[in-house]
Amino acid sequence: MNRKPFYLCCLLTVFIISGCAAPPYRVPAPQPTRPIPQQPAGRRHAPPAARPAQQPQPLPRQSAPVNPIAVDINQQAGRLVQSGQLDAAAQALERGLRIAPKDASLWSHLAAVRLRQGHYRQAGSLAAKSNSLAAGNMAVIQNNQRIIEAAQRGGQE
Repeated sequence: MNRKPFYLCCLLTVFIISGCAAPPYRVPAPQPTRPIPQQPAGRRHAPPAARPAQQPQPLPRQSAPVNPIAVDINQQAGRLVQSGQLDAAAQALERGLRIAPKDASLWSHLAAVRLRQGHYRQAGSLAAKSNSLAAGNMAVIQNNQRIIEAAQRGGQE
């Protein structure tokens, strides 16, 4: 019996599997931290008048970059909604979500279309999904809140 092909096959399998192995995980180096300044022992707190007034800093906007295809699809869907073609608008928005699945405005627009179609539960779910992606975009969040409220009212009728 010739075992040479069997051993070669096993050896080749081991080499292929070892070539697919991921590199070892490396722990990132800790970031240096600033030491907390120590106050003198005799004085713990400065009087309120001596403290400088600090202005609240605006939060950085963390929205995703605008996808021009998503903007075009949003506009196209808006025209379709205005002409009363809600099914075509929903299809266009769903196609846009396959292209840009993290675009909160597409989710919100689809929620509005579903609300107009009378799919209240789906409209509320889509608006909630849009809120999770809105990243501080207050216009989208407020619009989604109106959709959610309208969906709740519509679903109770």
